[in-house]
Amino acid sequence: MAVCAGMLLLGSCKENDIPLDFKGGAKAVGDTTYVVASTLVPPADPHQVLVEEFTGGDCSNCPGARSTLDAVVAANKGLVNVVSIHILPLAQGAPAAGAIYDLRTDIGTNIDAAIYNGGAAGGLPDAGIDRAFNTISGSILQQGTGQWSGMITAELGLPDSVNLKVQSVYNAATNIASISVTATYTQNMSTSQNLSVVIVEDSIIDNQEFNDGTVHSGYVFMNTFRDMVTAQPNGNSLQATPGSDVKETGRVFFRNFSYTVPTTPYPNAKPLVSPYVHQSPIMNPAHCRVVAFVSNNGTGGADHRIQQSAVCPLAP
Repeated sequence: MAVCAGMLLLGSCKENDIPLDFKGGAKAVGDTTYVVASTLVPPADPHQVLVEEFTGGDCSNCPGARSTLDAVVAANKGLVNVVSIHILPLAQGAPAAGAIYDLRTDIGTNIDAAIYNGGAAGGLPDAGIDRAFNTISGSILQQGTGQWSGMITAELGLPDSVNLKVQSVYNAATNIASISVTATYTQNMSTSQNLSVVIVEDSIIDNQEFNDGTVHSGYVFMNTFRDMVTAQPNGNSLQATPGSDVKETGRVFFRNFSYTVPTTPYPNAKPLVSPYVHQSPIMNPAHCRVVAFVSNNGTGGADHRIQQSAVCPLAP
């Protein structure tokens, strides 16, 4: 079966048998970490920017924001990964009139609350671009679309400290995806960092309001945030030795997850508001992708900057 990432680096390495600090990672199995020889440390890969787009079916300006992102993604093929998050209880995030589905999740809402201090709940469209602080806006949440393209371009030019590979093998008989993530540090790092793995889904068709006040049927929602495989909402810590955030050049973390694709609506969690008028769609593995990213820990509202991201199909 095809996979979308390379195999682990081969060659001389130093094993670390100390149990890894894997906070909140009940779904993780088969983890290991080691250091490759200096001659085997790879060059830094090109940076892949992560855009967390906050959107909604009842947001009339959101289709235009989507077009802005689509153009940037097309111009930077394979280098911009988008996660579109529908949040509660914001009215703009609600389904459009006549919609079949409700794409809001409490996990996405918690990401906004924990990472963006609830900023997206103040109005849409918004975006977090690598969770990077912008001196113009004074925030890591960029409201409106005016700064998105410039920020993404700036982030694309940054050097990376970690290479990230993700692959997934899906068993249709059991609805289980075996997801593997390899993070290889290409320079020394002592910042507290986390690994996050999320599931997005493409090609969800439903109603969407446009800026002329009309509701368009047959709108195709892409990059829709559906679930989080790692601990919610901050991900799992990357520590070679419990209590230490030191990652030396050549440090490799390999983490494997067993993810059961839900066969009912509302993956993993109950909604924050009740009653729901609509159901979320049942996930279609063929339309899903895995997005992994390494970010600074940001405990207490501090730095959440994303160092690197990577994506692959859930069911290749």
